[in-house]
Amino acid sequence: MQRREVLFFITVFILLISQGAGARSRYEYPFTQNLKIEPGTEVIIKNVTGDIRVSQGPPGQLTIGGKKVIKASSRRIADAQAKGIKVEVKREKGKVWIVVKGGGQRSRTFFGFWRRVSSWIDFNLLVPPGTDLEVTSTSGDITAKGVKGRITIKTTSGDLCLQGFVGPTIVHTTSGDVSLKGIVGQVNMEGTSSDLDLSGIKGDIDISVTSGDIEGRDIEGNLTVEGTSGDVEITRLRGNLQISLRSGEVKADIIQGGVRVKTTSGDVYIRASLQEGKDYQVDTSSGDVAFKIREREPFNLVIDTASGEITAKVPLIINSISRNHLEGKVGEGGSTVRITTSSGDVELSQ
Repeated sequence: MQRREVLFFITVFILLISQGAGARSRYEYPFTQNLKIEPGTEVIIKNVTGDIRVSQGPPGQLTIGGKKVIKASSRRIADAQAKGIKVEVKREKGKVWIVVKGGGQRSRTFFGFWRRVSSWIDFNLLVPPGTDLEVTSTSGDITAKGVKGRITIKTTSGDLCLQGFVGPTIVHTTSGDVSLKGIVGQVNMEGTSSDLDLSGIKGDIDISVTSGDIEGRDIEGNLTVEGTSGDVEITRLRGNLQISLRSGEVKADIIQGGVRVKTTSGDVYIRASLQEGKDYQVDTSSGDVAFKIREREPFNLVIDTASGEITAKVPLIINSISRNHLEGKVGEGGSTVRITTSSGDVELSQ
């Protein structure tokens, strides 16, 4: 084969590849559907790829809005892809199901090469007050604002933001940051690799995370955290604090409530107002502990450390003392502060 013929076939081959991997444009196909629903109806939406936004709408009406988004090399290819994506809505015994069907198809070009076509659906729901929600997304962000009702969220990859929500909240997330603000109601969350930001919550909170940092402020309710790896920082908590971490630093400011903190590795900083009848316990295998008492209240104190120094900057009446043990009291009665560390220094102050 002569050199010119070889160059010709190479040129044709490159052109075919470039046809399959060429620049793509974005095409949008909006849709809207209104449904009359009875009070107490549960709305269940499942989306594979795309964002979901939920807001409160007028009583008795569910609005399912959004857009199909197609990225393709031509309008013709995008139109064909959009026709293959269906948003199915069905009713069943007090429930409305919203499910996406189709999508992810590709168009074959000459010699079997594929034109790249990507597609997803962004939803915008308006739900009436008192609607219970179940939202599932494989890849996409979820936002819900100003909604009244129970909400259950399951997301594999995507951020979550709930704001001004009134009702019980259940969250299951594998990867993505979570922001909960101004929620009135009980919160339960399970996360695998997610950072969590809490603000202005009125209700008990139960969190279980495998990996991720937790930051919270202005919380009125009991807070329970169980985690494998990640830091926890809480300010202005009015409620009992219970934390169990394998690895991570804990910083907590408790205005009202008891404390139970247990870590395997990590420093602990606690600032608390002591209340009679409440427990204040810190136990860490490896890490320093600093415990600061907000006000001059009577309390009993027990500190034990296998390896570390003990510093008490309070006017204690000492019952017993050694290099690794301190037991005493301030005033008569009150609560008990108990701090135990296998390896780390302990400082108590007011």
